[in-house]
Amino acid sequence: MLNQTDYIYSNPESRRKGSGNLIPFINYQKPAPARCLDMLLAKYNGEPFQSEVLMEAMDTVRIPNLKCPLKDAVILVITDGGLVPKGNPDRIPSTNAGRYGVYDIRGKLRLEKEEYEVCHQGYDNRYVEEDPNRLVPVDALRELERCGKIGKLYDSFIATTGVMTSAEKSIRLGRRIASYVMEKQVDAVIITSACGTSTRCGAYIGKELELKGIPVVQVTNLTQIAVDTGISRVIKGDNVCYPFGKPSLAGQREYLYRVQMAEDAVQRLQEYRKK
Repeated sequence: MLNQTDYIYSNPESRRKGSGNLIPFINYQKPAPARCLDMLLAKYNGEPFQSEVLMEAMDTVRIPNLKCPLKDAVILVITDGGLVPKGNPDRIPSTNAGRYGVYDIRGKLRLEKEEYEVCHQGYDNRYVEEDPNRLVPVDALRELERCGKIGKLYDSFIATTGVMTSAEKSIRLGRRIASYVMEKQVDAVIITSACGTSTRCGAYIGKELELKGIPVVQVTNLTQIAVDTGISRVIKGDNVCYPFGKPSLAGQREYLYRVQMAEDAVQRLQEYRKK
């Protein structure tokens, strides 16, 4: 009988693509807690062991620099948090969306709750439906626009639903979004993210934008997921249910909090990286 620490290979020539990690034999006749303890003791004693879960190494992405001064930059907002106009005109699914919508915000100083809803099953939607700017911070970015700290907020925002979206599907979605954005006059992107798999989806979208040379900053409460997926510029949001909000603050105080968050996010966009 093989022990947990006795690994064989289902195919001696087989290696995980791109990683060089060998596939372990897992003795499922031994209970999981016992297998876990075997690995822990092996690690503690400096003996060879291998996790049952093999993680693929993330691709290295060259982090693009902002190509113009921030005061001249056009900033686009993308959200994986499922904010859509009332009635969900593009029928974006509430999970595993695989597609996106583009929604006009020309002339809007803020997003009004009467005009929007959330189609996303991964978090408590009531906070964003009460104030959509907690997810897509139009009011805060308009303030930065007015003060000359950014050039312009782009005339529309992009929304999808990232919850339960696989890595492969997120990458395909990111490529389509990146191709769309490349055709527009956009200098940089802010991505706002909700729950865990949604944050992962948003991060993959961000990586595809960066591959096209567009600087990205992701705002999420779950920053480690974004970093582990490969995003370099990340800002911690207040909560998965309202990354750009803080409902515990009274009206104007929450607005000022959001403006400061937006300023922190855009400042990250001009952090230069060595080529």
